[in-house]
Amino acid sequence: MTAFSRLCRQARFPAVLALAALLLSGCVLPAGGPAADYHRRPVTPGKVVVAAPSGYCIEPASVVERADTALVLLGRCAGAETRGPAVLTASVGAAGSASGLDIVSGGQELAAFFRSERGRAALSRRGRAGDVTLHQAVGIPGAFLLRFDDKGAKAAAMQPESWRAILTLRGRLVSLSVSGIAGQPGLGRTESRALLEAFVTAVRRANPGAAVTQ
Repeated sequence: MTAFSRLCRQARFPAVLALAALLLSGCVLPAGGPAADYHRRPVTPGKVVVAAPSGYCIEPASVVERADTALVLLGRCAGAETRGPAVLTASVGAAGSASGLDIVSGGQELAAFFRSERGRAALSRRGRAGDVTLHQAVGIPGAFLLRFDDKGAKAAAMQPESWRAILTLRGRLVSLSVSGIAGQPGLGRTESRALLEAFVTAVRRANPGAAVTQ
């Protein structure tokens, strides 16, 4: 299986994003409990740490781990109502899932993949290439960012435009995303990208020495 095939499979794993808005829409996560439960979470098992950007918290009940993969949902923390309402997701692939994937110098190849029918289907919440319009594909240090519209987001009560980051940690393919919630004041394009980049930074800092640097 090629790295892009794994990317295609992981981008839609598992089919719980439709529940994200129901889980977090209008909700602010509880302030009680150990801080580690809400800001950092080792997964797969303990090989990669998912970390929240400032003002956002991990929803412990949302964490799904199976077959050496993981999905984690995040939302605003209690007391952070000034932060934009958004659903953040972190998807961590199995060991070796990043094999053959060059995030650092493979930007043109990645952009071409996500503009293809298979790539757009990978981005779609419903797995339908026709739902997705890719607007932007750009590399930043240690990650590759995508901005796209997904018509299928309406079925998940999400705003159509989303941002996603692709990165690799300890040989695992990691996908991070930021999506606004339908019916609520959305994050602007600049704010959404800034939040995604902060998410990337938080995760990379939580995994020192794990990122691909070639």
